[in-house]
Amino acid sequence: MKTALRSVVSSTVYWTQCLLGRKDTGTRILTYHRVNDEERDYLSVPISDFRSQMKFLAEGQFKVISLKEFIQQGPRENTVVLTFDDGYRDNYKNAFPLLKAFEFPATIFCVADRIGEELYLKEVEIQEMFRAGIDFGSHTLSHPHLSVLKKEDKRREIEQSRQGLEKRIGASPHFFCYPYGEYDLESIRFVKESGYAGACTNDPGSNQEVNAFTLKRTEISAFDTPEDFRKKLAGAYDLVHKSLHWVRGRS
Repeated sequence: MKTALRSVVSSTVYWTQCLLGRKDTGTRILTYHRVNDEERDYLSVPISDFRSQMKFLAEGQFKVISLKEFIQQGPRENTVVLTFDDGYRDNYKNAFPLLKAFEFPATIFCVADRIGEELYLKEVEIQEMFRAGIDFGSHTLSHPHLSVLKKEDKRREIEQSRQGLEKRIGASPHFFCYPYGEYDLESIRFVKESGYAGACTNDPGSNQEVNAFTLKRTEISAFDTPEDFRKKLAGAYDLVHKSLHWVRGRS
């Protein structure tokens, strides 16, 4: 029932935009987590779906740019940024070969203390991907709810995760991603003071301007049909996502 309602609302928004000739003139940052055929939930995308989505971007009017390029050049129509949260190992096994095949840049946000664990990227895999042009950012040390941490614990999660990644890839990470998309003014301040150039939230929408430390993103899941993916790129799901965030107390 909920899925059907979301589909109806997004379709109504999509076709209204088409009839009115409205276009998304910003840059849309897509959020992925896992890419595999084992899980089927909001944190995963089947390999065949991911391949089809990358093919759609490559064959359509979209240009996939890096997060760094967006920060430097600002929003542009029909531009997309690819991001992956948590640093799962299937990003290397399943997503990386397709990113290379389509010559797409991407940023993977790693939870620093989970690197090398069973389900997560190994250091050697991170280094190989980094040499091939994949960027890596910080997702804290342990993926906590930053807003409930004491001041020094919050600072440590943000600062030391950057230092840990720097040792592994031999370069300073440029970007940060707030765990669960949760942030407060203190978290933003610590991210800035730690030397990051920007930070991603889970706030829905496209980026019509460069609010570097509160970048909006669009989540992609296993339940997205090809039509859903097209509608998300057009912004037709933004209202649905904003409503869900409001219901969950995240706005």
